[in-house]
Amino acid sequence: MVGVCSTSSGDAKQMVGSEQMEKSKVEIRPLSSGGYVAPSVVPGKGRQALAAAIVCILAFIFGASVGWPSPVQPLLQSDRSPVGQLSDGDVSWLASLTFLGGITGSFIWSRIADRFGRKFCGYSVSVPFLIGWGLISFCHDRYLMLIARFINGIGGSGALILSPTYISEVATDSIRGALGSFVILYMNAGIVFAYSLGAVVDYDTLNYACLSIPILFIFLFFWMPESPEYLWSKGKKEKAFNSLLWLRSGDIKFVQEEIFIYNTKCQEGSVSYSALVCSRGRRMGMLIGLGLFTWQQFCGILAILSYTSFIFEKAGSSIPPERATIIVGLFQLFASFVSSVIVDRSGRKILLLISYIFMGLSLTSIGAYFYLDSLGFDVSNLGWVPVVSLSVHVLTYALGAGPVPYVVISETLPIDIRGLATSTIVLWGTSLAFVSVKIFPILIASVGTAGCFWFFSVFCFAGFLFTWSLVPETKGIPLQEILQRLNGCRGIDLV
Repeated sequence: MVGVCSTSSGDAKQMVGSEQMEKSKVEIRPLSSGGYVAPSVVPGKGRQALAAAIVCILAFIFGASVGWPSPVQPLLQSDRSPVGQLSDGDVSWLASLTFLGGITGSFIWSRIADRFGRKFCGYSVSVPFLIGWGLISFCHDRYLMLIARFINGIGGSGALILSPTYISEVATDSIRGALGSFVILYMNAGIVFAYSLGAVVDYDTLNYACLSIPILFIFLFFWMPESPEYLWSKGKKEKAFNSLLWLRSGDIKFVQEEIFIYNTKCQEGSVSYSALVCSRGRRMGMLIGLGLFTWQQFCGILAILSYTSFIFEKAGSSIPPERATIIVGLFQLFASFVSSVIVDRSGRKILLLISYIFMGLSLTSIGAYFYLDSLGFDVSNLGWVPVVSLSVHVLTYALGAGPVPYVVISETLPIDIRGLATSTIVLWGTSLAFVSVKIFPILIASVGTAGCFWFFSVFCFAGFLFTWSLVPETKGIPLQEILQRLNGCRGIDLV
């Protein structure tokens, strides 16, 4: 993309200097809007990882919200429930209201992040979590609990919008993928946290523990810098330089090289929805993001996680449902960690392809198990099938389909539309998540358990074909070069 920049490239080159560029072995490539190849040794990796880890605490809190219904469902449906005995319909809303709240929140967070900054947005996202978990902890009323779940969802959409945006703006190209995968890694850790703690402590203790996490986030996030790209886009160049200097461990030459890239980016005001599709590259970025989030939500993962106990009880597994739930969660957490380690080595596309094909096969397998059971075959010796199949599903989801879309959207969207575009894509994703969770029991009642799993498997195979055909590999490629490729241009010289 070519635009008119607020600062001339001549001024920028004076900041860098040819001698410094030669010493640090920086190569300027012929891109449409500027780019460079970073030195082999990138300073500040630890600080960038710390910033990513802290902002992703928000994703951890959201993960705890997603996993919370599973361990507390038996209590809430018993006569010992602290909020009154819940019906199956109440439990369905308990799981889905979080995603309905996410739909609502998606409309506001990008505006807050773009107008007031990434840090202010982070503090704002923590407020719904504080209110939601506070209501659940101290107000033992079923209707207030449902309202609290909705409010937690508002914070959840903020976590999924802010975290990848902030990470993409503080991370260097060489570790951008690994840090971007922290979003789902932390979300899965939050799910396992709720599963595991809910199995060993009482209802109130679990809620108090979840309430403490947003408080911890506020304290830790205070020490993190504002996004240097955001500061630069608002004309706060000295603050942007200082923020980048901290993130790069004081390496002035490296910071000056990145400032050179900032100077080649366009400075724009408010962004309208038409800006999301005003060029070929932007249309491609939006299509890729919307597509990946469609397959991410309709691979059945959130429905499976929300009803894990039910699935194992239905299968008659010899493993207690509570233990099986934790096992599945640990598989997912392990795969998320593996993904964060290898995503910058293996590439984004291959992880997505592996993920979709194995998720589709695992859902087909468990669907066959329930189909045989419905026909009257003796499946008593096959109780391990649901455990293995669902473990493979969540493992491969966490390896690719879960974390990689967040990495890809942060790499295929220009900074001037990144907030609004990410918000739009997350809105689409949370809407599908809500539908996915709500239709799960409806599908079981209408087409049977086998048909339900086969329904979701179709979307996994569709995701494989979509990724194979349309999703580019972005591993290790500078952001500006990715955007230039999406535009289908050869690019122009910077000088």
